[in-house]
Amino acid sequence: MDYCTISYHRPEPLVCQGEGRARLDAWDGRRRLLGELVFQAPVTLHFVEVEAVRRSWLGQDRALYAVTVCNRSSLPLDRVTVAGGGAALPGTVRINGLPQPEADPALGVEVPGLDAGAEAVVTWQGPLPGEGKGEPPVTATYEYRFSGDTLRGEVRA
Repeated sequence: MDYCTISYHRPEPLVCQGEGRARLDAWDGRRRLLGELVFQAPVTLHFVEVEAVRRSWLGQDRALYAVTVCNRSSLPLDRVTVAGGGAALPGTVRINGLPQPEADPALGVEVPGLDAGAEAVVTWQGPLPGEGKGEPPVTATYEYRFSGDTLRGEVRA
């Protein structure tokens, strides 16, 4: 079974109109950043919000795993990699229902890009988890561009 969701709403950046000052109060690791920003024209603020949701169904002799990566950002993601979750049975990996015969989630399955407001679903079948063992963690890493820089992020499913 494959699962796919379509988004009908593309998130838009926030646009601030008018003149004024904005106070910056943010944390960079252990360092606190403080500042006052003065603007006299419209200012566009993009936001990045990425979520990964993992689902699994256990059968009698195998398990089906699905990881949905949701890009709720106002920017497209250039590259998404879903990694972890244990070994996949050969030939069972799919991205949005399309077979990926050489892909292996244990090594990382790459989704080439994900537009703002879009979702991608990576599915695979694998062996059942051992007695008393939980499922191995799954991580989705992503890259996006802003102001000439390539930035990276990571979420756990």
